[in-house]
Amino acid sequence: MSDVPSVDPLRIGIAGIGNISGQYLATLPRLAGVRVSAVADIDPARAAAVAGPGIRALTPAELLAADDVDLVLNLTVPAAHAEVALAAVAAGKHVYNEKPLALSTVDGRQILEAADAAGVRVGCAPDTVLGTGTQTARRRLDGGGIGVPVAATAFMVSPGPELWHPNPAFFYGTAAGPCWTWARTT
Repeated sequence: MSDVPSVDPLRIGIAGIGNISGQYLATLPRLAGVRVSAVADIDPARAAAVAGPGIRALTPAELLAADDVDLVLNLTVPAAHAEVALAAVAAGKHVYNEKPLALSTVDGRQILEAADAAGVRVGCAPDTVLGTGTQTARRRLDGGGIGVPVAATAFMVSPGPELWHPNPAFFYGTAAGPCWTWARTT
């Protein structure tokens, strides 16, 4: 008999079955401690197409009301992120948004304040900044390991989403990325 206590899995409901959902649906079942219990989309056929054993297809409202959903994985289009996240928080659900958290700093703060008041947690992609490489670089910077930085640069290493996304127009809209969001709200 193990000394490790049994922990119930975190039950995830996915809101938005678009292009990125396939990556989550392929990865989440391989992770210990989590289970996808429901999927929802404004197009019911999309949700039905990925539902299967143990995963129910629901309407967005049913997903928010579901007793077997602890966390809403918000994969909707960026313009809907704040609305869906706030509705999930109001329903007592934790939220993990695909990027960006919201289209403005004001909306992002509203999500975080609502979550704090409701006692639920909010996370947002890309969580890669919590990975070993970025955290090691941060520790070196914070510790003065390279001196005082005076400049930084970044490069996009892809020709753009047109190569892989079937409907990339929203990537070029308001607040379609972290730099654009910052520039529009500062």
